[in-house]
Formats: sequence, structure tokens, C-alpha cells
Amino acid sequence: MTQQEQQEQRRQVEQNLRQNWHQLRYRILDQFNQVSSADLDAAAGINDLVARIADRTHHSEQYVENRLRQLTGVGGGQQGNQGGRQQRQPFGA
Repeated sequence: MTQQEQQEQRRQVEQNLRQNWHQLRYRILDQFNQVSSADLDAAAGINDLVARIADRTHHSEQYVENRLRQLTGVGGGQQGNQGGRQQRQPFGA
């Protein structure tokens, strides 16, 4: 998978999360029990969300990103957490 394809999938995951946040946040909380709703709501973007979940659960960022792709219905595949952090409105806002 090219870096451009990885970035496109990451963008799609973030878009799906933002569009369906109230429904998906409960799935994320069920999937990652160690994560609080405050952690999720404060995440400013997909990279921040992945990092917060990985930090709380001690899973790799790659694992977290793959699980989020599955939960949001975006294509699978292995990829790392690349790309810069962008200043965005938190998911819970």
C-alpha cells in the first residue's frame, strides 16, 4: 500500500468517525475498555485518537489503527501511523 493510499484510508476513517461519532464512540469504548470517553472526546484528529488509545491500552498504534478501520468500515491492511498531527476540533466537540 502506498503512502498516498494509507493517508486516504486514514482520512476516510477520520471522516467516518466524525460523521458517526455518537454511535462509533460506544463501539470504541467497548473495544478498548481502558480508554475513557474523555480521552476519545479530547482527541483532535485521527493521529491523536490512535496515539491516545495506544497509550491507554498498551497496544501498538498499528493495531489500534487497524481496529478503527474495521470499526468504521474502511478497508483493511497493515499500515503504520504516519503523517503529521493537524490542529482540528476534538471529536467530542
